[in-house]
Amino acid sequence: MAHHDELLDQAVELAGKDLSVVTQADLRRSVSTAYYAVFHLLTTESVAHWDVPSSRPSLARMFEHSVMKRVSNRIADPRQNPFVNENATTVQKLRRLAKIFVQLQEKRHVADYDNATYWTQSEALVEVESAMDAFDLWKGLRHTKIAQDYLVSLLIKPRE
Repeated sequence: MAHHDELLDQAVELAGKDLSVVTQADLRRSVSTAYYAVFHLLTTESVAHWDVPSSRPSLARMFEHSVMKRVSNRIADPRQNPFVNENATTVQKLRRLAKIFVQLQEKRHVADYDNATYWTQSEALVEVESAMDAFDLWKGLRHTKIAQDYLVSLLIKPRE
């Protein structure tokens, strides 16, 4: 099992604890872990094509959360990235994946840093389910050209 799969399993476990024992720490950690599961899914898939396996962990460390968010926002916006002549269903799935990534990153910031926000179990489960959706979307996208281009773009700071 890959690291990102383990993170997703942990997010599910934390958010799905019995209501009588689940804590705010469990719920916050589940949201944060759900984001990191998707983050590591994308970075792992990005570096998987690197020819030198021993260099992959170092390459994966080069990804920046803010760059990935900026790129994902651009991918999700049809005005900025029209994907002319691409399969409409594939484009829709990639846009959904990019949007989930951005939303999970924003929710992770709330979960990790906003102590005034009280998380309910159902709210945490929504975020975990979004991460699960991202994993499912990726399975259908991973071999497409636009998905591979997306992965490359996550590493490169976009020109403004």
